[in-house]
Amino acid sequence: MQPLDAENAWVASANAARRHIPGSIALVIAILTFAFTLWAAPAIYAFAVGVLDLNLSVGGARLARSLAYFLPLNGVTFVLVFLLFERRSWPQAKSLWFFFGVFAGAAAFVLTLAVVIAFGVVRYIDESPLSPRLVAGIVEAVFIIGLRAFGEELFFRAWLQPLLVRSWGASLAVAATSVFFGLAHALSRDVPFLVFVNVSLAGAFFGLLALRTGGLAAPFAAHWVWNAVEQCLLGLTPNPGSDPMGTVFNLDLVGPHLLSGGADGLNGSIGNTAALIVCVAALGAAGAFFVDRPHAAGVR
Repeated sequence: MQPLDAENAWVASANAARRHIPGSIALVIAILTFAFTLWAAPAIYAFAVGVLDLNLSVGGARLARSLAYFLPLNGVTFVLVFLLFERRSWPQAKSLWFFFGVFAGAAAFVLTLAVVIAFGVVRYIDESPLSPRLVAGIVEAVFIIGLRAFGEELFFRAWLQPLLVRSWGASLAVAATSVFFGLAHALSRDVPFLVFVNVSLAGAFFGLLALRTGGLAAPFAAHWVWNAVEQCLLGLTPNPGSDPMGTVFNLDLVGPHLLSGGADGLNGSIGNTAALIVCVAALGAAGAFFVDRPHAAGVR
């Protein structure tokens, strides 16, 4: 794993950029880009569906909404700023970090699930009979979840966070990026404060994964696995009920809102808060045992 300083591969790539963007300017660009995305995404989707006269399935509509959202979000920053202005090189990472991210995301999710089970708020409803239609729907849903996870990680962890680390240091940069990550989700719909806290903690978890592994593979995999297991394997989103694209098992979270999360699911549960604090603390402390400084800024 890599150190949380200038030897980190992400920070080294930001330092080696052709032109440097100060952290404060990068954050302003990110906020303006997100505001533009909130305005542009519905128009892009309406154009795709209305003008092109598309008759979309549930999966097709989700895919179109995802593309409409991430086209402006990633297009402005990644293409215009990352490639044309900064000309920052992309850190090379071992593909095995992807599997580490799968493990990390699964472990964090299992820990959260164990806590809410201990609270007694998980109820088994049923399971779906295996069929070609169910498998096709789940595969499509997993792909769309992966697309969304990659788009968010590209914007927050690959582009913005390294610039903030370069200017402000790792602790403040991860905190700022994570809070912005939480606000971005909170602003898209009206959510309780605890949801904002939990999504911000998840952002810190993904942010530390990015820094510790020096690449995007681990945080992307962790983000993807968490959301896919939650929705497509266990049917915890939406809560109550199950996703129309299909789920293997259907579990509901019931009981006091603070423990179960209510309609917000795990994101609204204090059990998620406790589990994510443990995961963030573990990654923050990992440097005391696993940091490999001699090769931290090079190819991993």
